[in-house]
Amino acid sequence: MADASPYDAVLYPGRAFVQTHPDRLAALAALFGIAAPPPGACRVLELGCGAGDNLLPMAVALPGSTFVGIDTSRRAIERAQATTASLGLTNIRFEQISIEDYAVPAGSVDYVIAHGVFSWVPESVRERLLALCSAALSDTGIAYVSYNALPGGHPRRALREMLAYHVDPIQAPEPRMTAARGFLRLLGAAAAADSDLARTLGPEARRLSEHVDGLFFHDTLAEVNHPLYFHEFVAQAAAHGLQYLTEAEFSETQLGALPEQLQQALLRISDPLRREQYLDFLKERMFRQTLLVHDTIALDRTPRAQRLAPLAVSAPLRWGTGEDAGRVTFTGAGGAHLTTEHPLVIGVLQRIGAAWPAALWIASLGTAQELPAICDALLRCFAAGLVRLHVEPPALSTVVSQRPRVSALARLEAAQGELLTTARHTGMRLDDELGQRLIGLLDGTRDRAALIDALAPSLAMSREELAAGLESSLERLAGAGLLLPDDDG
Repeated sequence: MADASPYDAVLYPGRAFVQTHPDRLAALAALFGIAAPPPGACRVLELGCGAGDNLLPMAVALPGSTFVGIDTSRRAIERAQATTASLGLTNIRFEQISIEDYAVPAGSVDYVIAHGVFSWVPESVRERLLALCSAALSDTGIAYVSYNALPGGHPRRALREMLAYHVDPIQAPEPRMTAARGFLRLLGAAAAADSDLARTLGPEARRLSEHVDGLFFHDTLAEVNHPLYFHEFVAQAAAHGLQYLTEAEFSETQLGALPEQLQQALLRISDPLRREQYLDFLKERMFRQTLLVHDTIALDRTPRAQRLAPLAVSAPLRWGTGEDAGRVTFTGAGGAHLTTEHPLVIGVLQRIGAAWPAALWIASLGTAQELPAICDALLRCFAAGLVRLHVEPPALSTVVSQRPRVSALARLEAAQGELLTTARHTGMRLDDELGQRLIGLLDGTRDRAALIDALAPSLAMSREELAAGLESSLERLAGAGLLLPDDDG
């Protein structure tokens, strides 16, 4: 069993990370011509799983797949195991063990997830992590590894060094964090009076000071926090027989946000990996979420539009016309947008937006003659971060059924006052009393009348007000992707 972990003293905040989901990883692999293992029947290993907040929702949503999570924190693993038992899950297990001590049969894992681990462990563990990925992955398996990147990480590294000096005499977690936050406030005040400091360390000091305790203690004040350049990470991975595939956020690899002159300069760099490094220089990237595959795969690094045809697509799109009635602007999550006057593209994107939060199969969006143009447009939209691609779309309901249902995990999360995990592996927080009380009742056994009967004693509302509020809350849950289909299968 692993020794006591600092994560036992201060628990790390956990949540679901959609960018680590097997469906996301498989869709990106498909874009590059790799037939990754199907998300619905795969084997997943998470290194540094914490209390299972990322892995447990996958196990609930993908009962045909198996999941293993390891971590050195006794408290986190015990909590993950308790949740597993509470939910009655048989396709997932958690183990308290270090990455150095963990062994797995060769080729027995399809997806390895290491989120928030690589930069925060010693060099020997980083090497072991990559060796474990190489040994564990099946032939077309994928490893997700996130890490702090340079050159964007330089200001944060400078602040960490200052904070390490400031809190060095203090060992206890709470006083250590209090002292560090005090120093950041002092630095913020100095930045307000110094324009040079305001442009360099000031913004980063403000961002760090706003981190919750778990993140602040284990990231900002961590004994190890090793940012590195992209080319250094790629070289390390290559030494273990792994090659770079792409980023989990595909839009991060695109040049479109740069001025035209810089785009042309980068396009003249023939080596795509070298081009990625220069892109980091120009964007001052500070964090990467890199996907790795075996170097035995003959990789086509050019995404092909025709590879989208077997996939599905989803997006929370809004649209409107400007002065030119023939042009429509579509806006997606995070402010991504596209303006087009192409009737086929307009119709396709409107169908995708209207279907949200469900996904539509791309092959169903047009005729055989239209499909090439549709795939080309959707690849551009995907590169811009406007839409998401799926190999196996999540099972969810966009309409409120007679007896609405959410997952047992969502009901448990609501009872514990935590962030709810949707069927799309994203988080949702309910900030109203009706919504919070409602979630626990949505086990698929109650119709509207029964829900009102159950809610009425605890809410100071008339039945008419409650009925209206209930419908509004249910529609909100459906729109977020929390409601599940009536049929469990």
